[in-house]
Amino acid sequence: MTTTKAPISAGDAKILDMVFNPEGTMLPDKETETMLRSEPTVIEPELLKKLKALEGEAVLLAEKDDIDGAIAKFTEIIDLCPTYASVYNNRAQAYRIQDNNEAAIKDLDKAIEHGNGQTAILKQAYTQRAIIKKLKGDKDGAQVDFERGARFGNPVAKAISVQDNPISQLCGAMVMEMLNKELSGNK
Repeated sequence: MTTTKAPISAGDAKILDMVFNPEGTMLPDKETETMLRSEPTVIEPELLKKLKALEGEAVLLAEKDDIDGAIAKFTEIIDLCPTYASVYNNRAQAYRIQDNNEAAIKDLDKAIEHGNGQTAILKQAYTQRAIIKKLKGDKDGAQVDFERGARFGNPVAKAISVQDNPISQLCGAMVMEMLNKELSGNK
């Protein structure tokens, strides 16, 4: 007697993969691969040097608790070069300190838009945006962004993504129930 394996759908395969390998969801997807393969926006070396120097000044202002001054300096940088992705991440952090999550989300969207090919920027932007979405109660949107941040290499995003993954939670609950039954002698 021969047995043949019935093919499973792509959706079923994804669910099985999530159950047996919850960290496997962190593997790059098509969109992530496209973003990674994209060339970063080219900024003239002299301008880039100036932008980084101004960005350093803005960060120092923020470290001295002059958040308004830092935001003004970050805005000056954006005015000089609206495609410089790093500055949007930094200004978003300043906005978050001021509890201005709406402005932070807009800047994080811009960081993602201009951050193609720059994993350091993308992992931060997706993770920051996920944190804000989670605080606002958007669990699904936060999960998507945590997963994306994890795919770009953010360890915090990876840990939260696996922890908050509903399939992972269900699998963990089922394993705990089976262990409890086994330990108590009930089968």
